[in-house]
This record gives sequence, structure tokens and C-alpha cells, in this order.
Amino acid sequence: MYVQETLVATASVLAGFYGVLSLFRYLRRRRKQQSPGPVGYPFFGILSQIGNFNVIHKTLTAIGKRYGRFFQFKLVGKNVVVLRSASIVQTAFDDANLVDRKETFFQKYVFNGKGFAFANYKNYVPELRNVFHTAMYWQQSARVKHDEALLKETNSAVRQFLGEMSHNFSPDPVIKDLMAKLFTIELIGETLPVDDPDSKLLWELIDHLYTLLEPSIDAPLRVLPFLRFLPGKYRNIFRDTIKARDGVARRYFDTQKSTYKEGRVRGLVDVCLKIQQEEMQTKGESWLTDDYIKGLMYDTVAAGMSEMMKSIRMLILLMCHYQNVQSRVHTEIDDVIGTTSIPCSSHRNKMPYTEAVLLEMLRYVSQTPLAIPHKSNKDVVLDGYLIEKDSGIFPNIWGIHHDEIVWGDPWVFRPERFLTENDQLLPADHKLRRTLIPFSVGKRRCPGEDFAMSRLFLLFTSMLQRIEFSPPAEEELPSADPRLYTNKYPLLLPVFTCRALPREAI
Repeated sequence: MYVQETLVATASVLAGFYGVLSLFRYLRRRRKQQSPGPVGYPFFGILSQIGNFNVIHKTLTAIGKRYGRFFQFKLVGKNVVVLRSASIVQTAFDDANLVDRKETFFQKYVFNGKGFAFANYKNYVPELRNVFHTAMYWQQSARVKHDEALLKETNSAVRQFLGEMSHNFSPDPVIKDLMAKLFTIELIGETLPVDDPDSKLLWELIDHLYTLLEPSIDAPLRVLPFLRFLPGKYRNIFRDTIKARDGVARRYFDTQKSTYKEGRVRGLVDVCLKIQQEEMQTKGESWLTDDYIKGLMYDTVAAGMSEMMKSIRMLILLMCHYQNVQSRVHTEIDDVIGTTSIPCSSHRNKMPYTEAVLLEMLRYVSQTPLAIPHKSNKDVVLDGYLIEKDSGIFPNIWGIHHDEIVWGDPWVFRPERFLTENDQLLPADHKLRRTLIPFSVGKRRCPGEDFAMSRLFLLFTSMLQRIEFSPPAEEELPSADPRLYTNKYPLLLPVFTCRALPREAI
């Protein structure tokens, strides 16, 4: 009897203790959930406040000015967290076990879950990133050969620009053609013939992917993926995207694999096939399947080619608007590279002003205003607040790059902000450099950042070595202010015409 009473008393004490502990945890959880953020309607949340999803980055930036660098809200039954601080984004993204990619429709149904840019970190993402790095920096002789091919195609583009020097012209067709050639070289080691109908395949894929990525298309398909089977615009867009994807796979993978020879590396696809073959020989199987190679190829095209195109276009427009900036870049090119030498990657660390122009362009324009959506894998305490498991997490790059507190005059294009008093580039650990995150941060930082910046430098200096871009004659040059060009997402940049004058004639 005594033993039973003791057990009952002990159980009562433990139950009481557990109850108090549970209440404490509940109250603690409730307190930490009281993070700043707008209050909306049941289930729909702040849907009515969002308005046009194609300019959602501007809406979230405006909301963030009221609630700070971290806020959350409900949207159609889901908890959404917006980060408007580079340091908080860094903290959140450092541990892929806590915060990882939020699955998108086209990652699952177009890339078949095999790309790495939108994939869960555990789905061979580290391995795919390593393959990408290997492909970008394979044996030096091949890298030099590809740099030479890049400069050859860039010089061809320069000649086309100068061929229009007595006219106003749009640089878009030349730049699009240049990008297609450069990325074809990276994928398979050579360009396609001018009259080859497959030469348009890469841009067809990008155009369809961007259509699929628009929030007004992506959001319904993500919630109701069966819409891809029902007659109407969603099915048509999905089918067109799949057709474009399969065309790229046929020309850039199937053809390359059928002509692959052991030991010969022509481009990224061959690097992947080489790794695949070596694993098959040693292990009898390879995790790097054909589908993973295709996914890596799609990611490279979708992320790299379109962003490089927008960067070059915006640099040309900015040079037309800011002739003093262009003049200073010309001076640095003349002093470091000269008028006859060929630009190379080793010139970058000797040209701080030109590098500052590239960094400022990436900050000012912020071509991808919202980074790829993420989600919390478990309850996470961030900046003193609780983020519930499965919350959507959106890094607001637009808001981070245009924060008046950090930048002072964020809507002014001013490359000097990235220079020291001695006109040297700010160190990488400087606050402004750490706040510039166009390639994201943490474990999901874009693996192609170094490659992209080196290519951008070579393209920019190769053009400005021989050209001075100027506004069109008797036509209005559109503003370079990116706030005026936000009618679609990702950010749609302006269509414009300009003039290209040979520098030796100035």
C-alpha cells in the first residue's frame, strides 16, 4: 500500500512538473512567435495586401520598412518569413539541415528533381556542386582554349556593334547571339553553325522557364500541379517548356554522349561523362546519372546565360547614362591592359574601379529581387524569434541591396562606394561587400559566382577596350533606374537603343 501511494505521489509530482514544463514551453513558443509582421485575414493572410505578385519584392520591401529586417505573416494558410538583412540570411543559410530550398514546380516536374539550384541540399547537391567546379576549372590548357574562344566571339560582337556606329541600334540581338555561343562552348566545347536551327534552343528553354517562373503561373501550379494536364494556358505553358527542355537535352547531351571519346574533354557535358564513366569502371555504377547531368546542364543555362545577358545589357545602358564612369573605366583599361593587349582574368586584381563598377551594377539592379524560396526543415529560432517548421523563407535581395541605412543613397549608381580612400577595392570582409549578396550566401551560395564574375569582367573590358557607348541620336534613352522596370518577375530590364563609337576615332 505504501509503495502504491509513493508511486502515485511520484507520478503526480512528475505529471505536475511535466505540465508546468509544457506550459513554460508553450508560453515560450508563443512569446517567440510574436515576431513583427502584418496581420491579415484568416487563411488568406495578407493576400489582399500583396496585390500584383509580379512586383512582390517591392511590396515586401515596403512592409519591411515598417517591421524591420525580419518579419513574418500568413499567406493562404502558410507561414511566410521575409529576411531583409544579409547577416540574418547568412545565419539562416549556414546550416542546410535547418533551412533548405523550398520545392518549386519546375524543379520537380521540368528538371525531374535532378537540378541542384532548386533541389534539397541532401539530394546530391554537394556532389553536383563539386562536379560543376571541376567542369569550370578543368585542365589549364582547356580553360585557356575556352577563354580564347570567348574573346574571339566577343570580338565578333564588337565588330557587329561598330558596324552600326552611324545608326541607333539595339544591342539585344548581338548580345543574345553572343551568350548562346559562349554557353554552347561551355557545354560542348564548340559553337553551332550560324544556320543551325538548334542554335536557338537554349534561349527557347530560358524563355519558357521564365514564363513558368512568373509568380502568377508558378503559384497555381505549385499548389495544384494537376493543372499541367488540364486544357488551358497552364498545360500549354508546361508542354512548351517540356518541348524546349527535350530539344536542349537532345542536342547538347544525347549528341555529345554519342560522340564522347574517353580522355577527350570538350566541355561541361564531357567532364560529367568522364566522371560517370570512371565511377562505372571502379564501382560498377555511378550516382551521376544521365538525368543528373541534364539537370546540371539546365541549371547552368537557366541561371548563368540569362543573368549574364541582363548584366551586359545593363552595363551598356549604365555606360550610356554615366559617361564619366565609362571614361574612368576606359582610362583604367588603357593603363592596365593597353589598347593592343588582350584582356585576361589576371588583370582583374589590378583594375579596382572596373571591378567596383561590376559590383555596383549587381547591387543597383538586383536582377533577381527575391532569392530562390527556402523553407525551414524544423522549428528554428532566428534573431530571437521562432520560425515554425515548413515556413517559407524569402531573402529579399532587393530590400537588402537598397537599404538606406546601409547604403545611404541606394538609388544612386555610384561605383566609388566599393572603393577605399586610396581607390582600392574594399576588402571582402567590409560591411558593404558582405551586404552585397547577388549570388546568395552560405552552403547554397551560387557555385558559378567566380566563373560568372570572371566572364563578366572579360566581356566588359573587351567591349570597352574598343568601344564608347553613347545615348541614341534624336531618341530618348530609357532611365536606368530599376524601380521603373518591375512589371515582371524576375526583373525585366528596359529595351533601349544606343550608339557604339570606335575609341580610336574619338
